[in-house]
Amino acid sequence: MKVLCINPPDDLAALLGDGASFVSTMEPLGLLYVAAACREAGHEVAFIDAYAENLDEETLMRRIRDAAPQVVSFTSFTSNGGFLYTFGRRLRQEMPGVHVLLGNVHATIYARQYLASGCCDVVVRGEGEEVMPALLRVLEEGGDLATVPSIAYVRDGVVAETGGHAFVRDLSTLPLPARDLTRKELYSFARTPNFSLYRTPEGKTEKHLFSSRGCVNRCTFCVAHKNIGIRVRPIDSVIGEVDLLLREYDAGYIFFCDSLFTSRKKRIIELSDALRHHFPGLRWGCEAHVNTIDEDSVRAMAAGGCVDMNFGIESGVDRLLTAVNKRQTTAQIADAIRMVKRVSRINAIGLFILGLPGERPEDSDATIDFACSLPLDMAQFSILTPYPGSPIFEQLRAEGIIDDGVRPGDTLDPEVWRRYSSYASFSDNKPIWVTPEHSVEGLLAAQKRALRRFYLRPRPFLIQLRRLRPADLLDTARTFFKTFF
Repeated sequence: MKVLCINPPDDLAALLGDGASFVSTMEPLGLLYVAAACREAGHEVAFIDAYAENLDEETLMRRIRDAAPQVVSFTSFTSNGGFLYTFGRRLRQEMPGVHVLLGNVHATIYARQYLASGCCDVVVRGEGEEVMPALLRVLEEGGDLATVPSIAYVRDGVVAETGGHAFVRDLSTLPLPARDLTRKELYSFARTPNFSLYRTPEGKTEKHLFSSRGCVNRCTFCVAHKNIGIRVRPIDSVIGEVDLLLREYDAGYIFFCDSLFTSRKKRIIELSDALRHHFPGLRWGCEAHVNTIDEDSVRAMAAGGCVDMNFGIESGVDRLLTAVNKRQTTAQIADAIRMVKRVSRINAIGLFILGLPGERPEDSDATIDFACSLPLDMAQFSILTPYPGSPIFEQLRAEGIIDDGVRPGDTLDPEVWRRYSSYASFSDNKPIWVTPEHSVEGLLAAQKRALRRFYLRPRPFLIQLRRLRPADLLDTARTFFKTFF
């Protein structure tokens, strides 16, 4: 079958305001993994990244008509869920012979409403690499959708589900993501990348990959643990993909986007040793947890080229860390960050969330004080968004406290989802929910105060200044000023 995989567009200017320039344009690897699996199963696959190309609706519709697909498969996030809700209906009306499929977390959560609206034919629930080839085979042969696992569809006017959320147990069976279907020039990290303090040499790109899936933690603000357990790729497979990125994509920096890259000490040491052996001089970064690293693993990672470690610190208040099931204490955080700086030159990057459930204004100040007390090289202070699928969201929805966009008759108000995806610090949009102990104004003020307190100190300020390229200084300074003040 002719399959067209599409990464939908987002209205970044409306969602992010001035912050749009800081968003990295990265290959949608989840969708590219699915594209590769479909191609390996013998289907003709094409790809459009409407997000990276910033396509409007009319242009995207024309591109779809030109491609003349039999199947169109979209990945669905909260930020583009509203677009798919309306565009999918138009697509099915104007191209009635085309099968429209949706996948990813947002589509899974709202499968019943999406299907009832008529914007799609099938929703794939969970990871799609094994489900999609089976689904395409049934569609091609005119078979019974009830035989395909982990999907939702309409049967006799009623939404039906075949049960289960698909996940791939053995990652070694998957082909590498189909990056060859993309346009290379579309992808690069933002001028002040979220992931890295390392300044990639001119002429080189910054690429990302996954060496594992899933997470052992159960943080209540996150949906990553919906992918059951940790599953890792063989080290030789990871090395092969890194080699491809260096040869074919001029990568000068690699970021491992695993939810928890440091989950297994033995494997991380082996992978770091392999990276050092095969790619001396390679620089890379990753996500880490303070309780899954020690001096041996950090030294091995540093020797293997690691220059950035992102830590989800979240809060400087133990009561709040316990409340969101973070499985770490402020003492453990401080010990781990200081150890990293003592035994290596790896940049320690702290990720904080303001506005956690039960957070009072004095708790926000305690988090800011804690961030400034740590030897961090960079910090990010976000305002909590209870994303659909997270335990916090489910609790708030059950209590009728948060608007999930569902309306009577299983219809949707997708405009609500835009508030889940807006960056209040960069735009005029307000957070979708604020803990009762805070006000919207107070929380936004705390975020600005955190940024000023952390970055308007000599060392952090100079670090940020050094990572900018001269041509970007003026625009970046303007955005930073608005964010800080």
